[in-house]
Amino acid sequence: MELRQIRSFLSIAETLHFGRTAELVHLSQPALSLQIRALEEAIGVRLFERNRRKTTLTAAGFAFREAAAAAVLQLDQAIRRATLAANGKLGLLSIGFISTAGSELVPNVIRLFRELNPDVQFSLRNILTADQIRMLEAGSLDIGFLRLPIGGHSQLEVVTVHRESFVLVVPSRHKLAKRKRVRLSEVASQDFVMYERTHAPGFHDLVIGMLRNAGIVPHVSQTAGEMPTLISLVDAGMGLSILPASAVRHSVASVVACEIADATPMSEIGIIAVSKNNRTAVVDTFRSFALNKLVRPK
Repeated sequence: MELRQIRSFLSIAETLHFGRTAELVHLSQPALSLQIRALEEAIGVRLFERNRRKTTLTAAGFAFREAAAAAVLQLDQAIRRATLAANGKLGLLSIGFISTAGSELVPNVIRLFRELNPDVQFSLRNILTADQIRMLEAGSLDIGFLRLPIGGHSQLEVVTVHRESFVLVVPSRHKLAKRKRVRLSEVASQDFVMYERTHAPGFHDLVIGMLRNAGIVPHVSQTAGEMPTLISLVDAGMGLSILPASAVRHSVASVVACEIADATPMSEIGIIAVSKNNRTAVVDTFRSFALNKLVRPK
C-alpha cells in the first residue's frame, strides 16, 4: 500500500469520477485505475463500484475513506511540522534574561518573532547573569540576555545588542539630586550599595573600576542581586549606586539618576547562545532574528 494510492483513492471518493480525478492528479486514467486496483488488492476488498454511467463507493470504501482521510491529514501535519522544525520555525525556546532586558528589549523581540513564527513556543525566566551562563553551558537554557562582560567561555557565542550610559543613583532628597551631572569624586565619602559580585562578576568589576579610576575605594554598606532592590536601598538611604540608565527609567522609587561627568565605559547587554555546532535550528533562527532586529549596522 502506497501513500499515492491512498491520495488517489481520496480524490476519487470526492469526485466519484475517474476521468476528472486523473486530470486533477496529473495521471492517465489507466494509470489511476491501476493504482486503485493495487490498493484494493493490498486491502483485500473492493472500494468502488464502477460502470459506464457512474462510480460509487462500496460500504468498505465508505469505511476506509473516513479513517484514510484522517490518517493522511495527520501525516500532512507531521510533514509540515518536520519541515518547520528543520527550518527553525517550530520548537520550544528556553530564554533567560536579566530584569533590565525584560522590560522592553526581550518582549519586543519575542513579539516580532512570534508574528512570523507562530509555531515556536517560549519558556521565559528572569535569571541572574552568572546563573544564565551556568545553565547555557549545561544545556538547560537556549538563549540568554545578560549583563556584559562575562569573561572567557569558549563554548558560548556572545554579541552585544544594547549599550547605554551608567548613571549615579541618589535619593531624591540628596543634596546632589538637583544636579544634572555629577563627578564621581564628589561622592567619594558616601556609602554605596553594589551589585553582588557572584551574580555578575564582570559587571561588578566594571563599576568598581570606574570608582577606582576616580580615586574612590567605595565603602559598600549593602549588596544585592537585583537592580530594583538596589534602587530601593538607595531610596531607603542605605547608600548611592551606579547603575545602567534603563534600570532607573521605569522605577517608582523616590530616587534621581544623575549623569556621570567622568569618562566611563558603557553598560552593555549581550545575547548569548551555545556555539553554532551545538545549537538547534530554532535557536539559530531566533538568534539570527534577534541580532537582525537589535544590532544596528555600523
